[in-house]
Amino acid sequence: MDEIVSTVVANGVWAVLFCLLLVYELKDSRSRENRYMRTIGELTDRLNALTAVKSDTEEIKSDAKDIRSNTEEIKTALAPRGGKNGKTERGDGRAENAEVSAAARCAT
Repeated sequence: MDEIVSTVVANGVWAVLFCLLLVYELKDSRSRENRYMRTIGELTDRLNALTAVKSDTEEIKSDAKDIRSNTEEIKTALAPRGGKNGKTERGDGRAENAEVSAAARCAT
């Protein structure tokens, strides 16, 4: 009988230690999982912010391209096409100031 009691006590200590270790690991895993979920949430928020910045940047690039194109059109319209003292020949033979005609074309 003493032999059985000593075996139970010997194995019981290991069983108790195992149960304590199991409970400790479960608690630790839960807290680790919560930290991971919080980190994933923060990274998702940052990614959404970066996506918004990328969208805004693409919009700005598109606007800059349009402005560049419009600027080139204005430069072309303002460039003298031959004539004297900034005067250009109109289709009807009359001379006009190149700047005035360019402004009129851009306004339409």
